[in-house]
Amino acid sequence: MFKCTIKTEVIYDDKLANKYVVKKEWDKNKKPALIIMKSAGDANEIVQDQTTMYVINNLAKLDYGSVSIMNLFPTIAGANTNDSAIENLKYVQEEVQRVEDVIIAAGTGIENNKEALKRLHMIVAILLDKKVNILQIESSKGRRGFHPLYPAVKNDWILVPYNERIAEEV
Repeated sequence: MFKCTIKTEVIYDDKLANKYVVKKEWDKNKKPALIIMKSAGDANEIVQDQTTMYVINNLAKLDYGSVSIMNLFPTIAGANTNDSAIENLKYVQEEVQRVEDVIIAAGTGIENNKEALKRLHMIVAILLDKKVNILQIESSKGRRGFHPLYPAVKNDWILVPYNERIAEEV
């Protein structure tokens, strides 16, 4: 008999206005990943949105056993604040201690958003300092920097080294 359980943990602030981390674990004997996207979605401790589904499906195919999902903007209710950004960076520092691979998957439209680029630059600086393996999603045609919902990559990820050029332009 084979039995598999997916364990879920979600970290919110006290007012449930910010969702900092969604953790999913299906095989503790396989390596964990941290994926960083742009904005907090609808996934919670019970509901799974499409993005979370594609993240889990693709990471399982790539032989990962768990994922911590984080975003540049953790706000799910109200306005983005400096306090939530600072708290988010604290959680990034904690989560990066648990993983070897970090996947930047904020999407291709991020280069036009100065606040998103600023937050990405801060996170990449933390990742470089911790010397983790920074990756991004590449399509079969060689284009990079996709969000997990992008049609060309949603069912089949190719992970390649992250191109730091975008983060350095801030």
